[in-house]
Amino acid sequence: MSETVTQVNETTQQIVRSRTCGLKDFYIALVQSNTATAYTAGTPVKLARAIKAKIDEKWTSEKIYSDDNTEEVITSYEGTDVELEINALAPQDRVILFGQLYEKGFLRKSSDDRAPEVAVGWRERKLNGKYEFKWLYVGKFAEGISEEASTKEGKLSPTTKSIKGSFYERSIDNLYEVSVDESNLVAEDTDAATAIKDWFSKVQEAPDAAA
Repeated sequence: MSETVTQVNETTQQIVRSRTCGLKDFYIALVQSNTATAYTAGTPVKLARAIKAKIDEKWTSEKIYSDDNTEEVITSYEGTDVELEINALAPQDRVILFGQLYEKGFLRKSSDDRAPEVAVGWRERKLNGKYEFKWLYVGKFAEGISEEASTKEGKLSPTTKSIKGSFYERSIDNLYEVSVDESNLVAEDTDAATAIKDWFSKVQEAPDAAA
């Protein structure tokens, strides 16, 4: 019965599954409030040119047994590990990402620096030319930065930067990510279609499912 419903739904909605073949537009926004009663984020700013994103959602599961069998499997979201490879970082980027101090042309790094909570957004290109748009609501790039430099050996060898962070659910409703797959929008998805036209103007919110 369920297999038939799935087939009908796929036919009716013309479900599209297209491979990812591109990545662009890393944006970050400072999280101004993350409490049990409010979530707000500032205006997003473009971070740097995107090269690669590694997103690792971590879930754990535990089986509960009774009557010599599995009674239930309890799953729990443990967080999302994020590693972004970008072309370069400006001192101003490091202020937002790592809480470092930049003034009068000097970038100062201290063991007392604390990375602020941020939201991060980007979009992934599909083989069909459409995009999937994403925002992770809250996390910190507290694991720092990986970078290297090497001497010129006959020709230029440009390097890249990698920043690592841990993201998690926000306090108000336990949401940790929102996304829109442009390939699968239908006529009724007017809110989502409007959102992707200006996806990086703000950290996007999906309409309440109960509304």
